[in-house]
Amino acid sequence: MRLLFIYCGGEIPRYRPDFSVSFDDTFARRLLRHLVNEENYCRGCGALCDHCRDTYGIDFSPNIVDVLELPAVLPYYIDCPQDYLGERLAPHDITLAVNIHEELLLALPALAAEAGSEAIIAPCEHPAWISRWARDTVGKRCREPGLGWAAPKPFCSLQPGHHPAIDRFIEYFRVGFPRLEVTVKDGIIRDDRVLRSAPCGNTYYVAFNLKGTKADASVIEPVAKYWHSFPCVASMEMDGELGDTVLHLSGYHHYEAIRQALAETGITIEVPRSRLSARAPSLKRD
Repeated sequence: MRLLFIYCGGEIPRYRPDFSVSFDDTFARRLLRHLVNEENYCRGCGALCDHCRDTYGIDFSPNIVDVLELPAVLPYYIDCPQDYLGERLAPHDITLAVNIHEELLLALPALAAEAGSEAIIAPCEHPAWISRWARDTVGKRCREPGLGWAAPKPFCSLQPGHHPAIDRFIEYFRVGFPRLEVTVKDGIIRDDRVLRSAPCGNTYYVAFNLKGTKADASVIEPVAKYWHSFPCVASMEMDGELGDTVLHLSGYHHYEAIRQALAETGITIEVPRSRLSARAPSLKRD
């Protein structure tokens, strides 16, 4: 599966032009570093590191056909998106657009379809990344050429069911809503394995640190501790559509992942759940 990665990044100058907007690339770089399994990307365990990530075959660098880094500061209005995106994109199967200018995002469906893309995924780690209008408009522009479209908020809320190409993306790269498998003996989690990780790779760090913990409701404490410690970089700004912050929703997803994993062993626990607003059905978990 061929992936085209687009993001706005680089250094933001101290003095910016008037009528310009800036873009933070923190999440984009973390996502890219996870997908290529960059050496020493995860250093949370320090001297205790057993290089658990290397046992999963995470390095997808051969699948990334191009990384298009756009400027971190762009004009508020962009009259000609091709000045930044070019006239043509490299042939690919999935277009991954992370925190790019909305007018560039609006231009992507036509360019992506021409390049052979089957779907566009534009994660939202901050309420300001993609407006509801832009999300709906891009969705309409994707439907005409038959492209799949997803704007998960956050990226770790993405589950199968949007479009066949997006389902294949989730399965191939093993990212989206986290899934775990645990082995429990004498009430203790003796071993676990990540079946699907949050796209930033946070789930691997959480899973490594769950070994030896109690297989009961108290497991929520180490999940929260290590998910925060990785750390999750989603926004702490209140999101009106979610009725919560994007960061909190990511945490709830990891709580749910361990709840489901324990349930498969016959252990039932209660976990904190999100207050995801019924006013935003397109953002609900599948």
